This record gives sequence, C-alpha cells and structure tokens, in this order.
Amino acid sequence: MVYLDWAATAIPERELQIAALNQAMDTFGNPSSVHTEGKRAQTCLEDARARLTSAIFSRGGKDGDGRNEKGAGRLVFTGSGTEADQIVLLSFLQGLKFRHGVQSPHLILSAVEHPAVYAQAQALQKVGFEVSLVRPDGTGIVEPDKVAERLKANTVCVAVMAVNNETGAIQNIAGINDALTQAARNLHVKKPWFHVDCVQALGKIQIKDIVRAASSAAFSAHKIGGPRGVGALWLNEEINPLAVGGGQEGGVRSGTENLFGALGFAGCAEKAARDSDTNQQNGKNLAARLTSGIKAIPGALVLPECRQDIDERYSPWVLSAAFPGLSGEVLARALSDAGFAVSTGSACSHTHKERDSRVLTAMGVPEHLAFASIRISTGPKTTTEEIDAFLNAAADLYSKLKT
Repeated sequence: MVYLDWAATAIPERELQIAALNQAMDTFGNPSSVHTEGKRAQTCLEDARARLTSAIFSRGGKDGDGRNEKGAGRLVFTGSGTEADQIVLLSFLQGLKFRHGVQSPHLILSAVEHPAVYAQAQALQKVGFEVSLVRPDGTGIVEPDKVAERLKANTVCVAVMAVNNETGAIQNIAGINDALTQAARNLHVKKPWFHVDCVQALGKIQIKDIVRAASSAAFSAHKIGGPRGVGALWLNEEINPLAVGGGQEGGVRSGTENLFGALGFAGCAEKAARDSDTNQQNGKNLAARLTSGIKAIPGALVLPECRQDIDERYSPWVLSAAFPGLSGEVLARALSDAGFAVSTGSACSHTHKERDSRVLTAMGVPEHLAFASIRISTGPKTTTEEIDAFLNAAADLYSKLKT
C-alpha cells in the first residue's frame, strides 16, 4: 500500500524502536526505586528527557545539538499528545471554586483546534467555563489580533495549535504571543496561559521559536515514527495539575514512567532533527508535485483554494483536497481498495459531522466541498513515484465515481 496518512501516524522507525525496547528491557527497574536497578532506570529516563529537549530546540541539520537558550522550562513525559493537552486545560479546574458565582474562567481557542483541545474545552464549558472560538480567515490561519481581541479579565488560557492537522496551516504563534502580551498590558490584567499543540509540528517544521513563545507545548511520539502511547509536555511556566498520584514527572504526570516510550521518542526526535534539512526540501518537492497534480485533475480543488504549489504558510506534509460530486468517505475507501491510504480528516475525530464540517467550515469552505474532501499527508519515506501513482489513481477513480 502507498501510505499517505502520516498525519494520523507515521511509519515506525523500526530500528530505533527496537533499540529503545532492548535498552528498556535491560534497564527494567522502576525509575522511582532507590536501589541500583531503579537508579539505572532513572538515569536512562533523564538521558531520554535531555535528548528529546535538545531535539525540540534544535534548528536541525548541522545544528543538531539544539538547546533551550531560554534557560528555563522543563519537559514532562505523558501518555500521549492528547494527555499533554488535557493536563494543561484541566489544571484550570483548580480555580473554578473560587470563581463560581462570580465570574467563570474564560478559555480562548481557535475554531480549528485538534479534538484533544476542542472537545476538552467543550467538556469544561459544561461545568461552568466560558469558551470563545476564534475563526481563521479563508487561508485557515488565525490572525493574532483576532485572538487578542477576545482577551478579558477572566481569561485563564489561550490555546492555538502550531500546525493544523487537516490543512497544514501554520499559525503565527510568536505573533499571537506578542498580541496577547500587549492586550494584557492594555487591559491591566495578567497575561493568560498560552498553550500550543505542536503534535503536527515536531519534526516537520522548525519549532524552536514556537515553543519558546508558549507557556506550554504538547508533542506526540508516533507522529515522527516513535512508539504509540507516549507524548510530552513542555512547560515554560509551573503548572498545578488536576490529577495527582505518586508524584512522578515532577508531580505533573503521576504514574510509573514509560521508559521504552521515552527512549523511543528521544531517538526518533533526534533523527528528525538530524535529517531536518533534507526532509524539508523533500517535503516541499512532494507538496509542489501533489498540489499541482491535484489542480490538474478536472474538477478537483486544493483546500484552501489559495494554497500555492510552494507555500510557506503551510506545512508541506499535510494537504486537504476536494473532489466535488464525490463523498470524501467514498473516495478514501475506493483509494484504499486500489492500494492508497488517505483519510477524510483527523484520525481522532470519529463523527461524520465533525469530519465534514468543523475545520473546513470554520475557514468558510462551502459544505459541499467539505463533504467531498480528503486529507493527504506525507512523510520522509514518501517518494515522488508514490505521489504520481496516487494522482493517477485519484484522477481515474474520480472520473468514474463522481456524480
């Protein structure tokens, strides 16, 4: 099968994962234990933490030994990127009792957030939070001033993802941070927590400045070929988590640490940092070929329609396209039968309504185009031959199946 669903999960880095598993099996102690085996495991865990931190703050290529020049902050291992998002949002339940009956805590998030943030915000709304959604413009990009305009005295958190998982739109995180800082000064209020979901950004675009601009940032290992079931949360500020337990990970994420996951995550992040320059050029070449190829199919559209073959506003690894007159679901299944793996949106969104409407509709995409959309996402192992084969298959199936 030609795999073009890397945004759902990447093809595993098999050798790196096996090496991590072997190391974790050899270092089997509980990292919290005080005996020799526990200390060995703790040393491995902290080494993985340092390596992942270095990879996150790397500029890639020859500068592969990145470091956090800000000098502050810490990395917490979690069970997933979703959990990393949830730790931040749920932490604000701590202050709910002090605000009840006076003024509800206020959350601001983009209308195109991943379900890990969007659905959690909806759940918090049910227990008393006020939630404001900021729609992007037609490009899928959220204007920093539009976010800052929603700031109020009771705003406790702002959440905007770095790279959209359906369209690839790259948000201006540094600009949003600056706009929030200025708005808070103007209102004479404390600047709210600024959380950024970087799950589709790590290993795909340069994120050093993005992470430094945020209060916190979420990551996931399996999006870059690492193990499933392990994520990370970068904290530039201290957090008061809702869930507590044994106090592991500095009390932010209790539970015995997943040493295999941490080691596998670190190894894959290091590889992504080392290969960054080569991967970026390859990704741009693939994106140009894919974008121009879809536009050449009679009736087919790239979403948003303003996206160019080479477009720095978007991650080259994720692209949304519409085939009007044919359900995206039907086309995805037909492509699967022909040997091509694509999706109809986020793999974490299971409802037909949300897949078809929320992200694209928020951008102003007409319903009939959203209904006819699929997501194509590539990775470092994708080849031009695979892109060409996909384009030929998509064109053939579309001409046969459209109504």
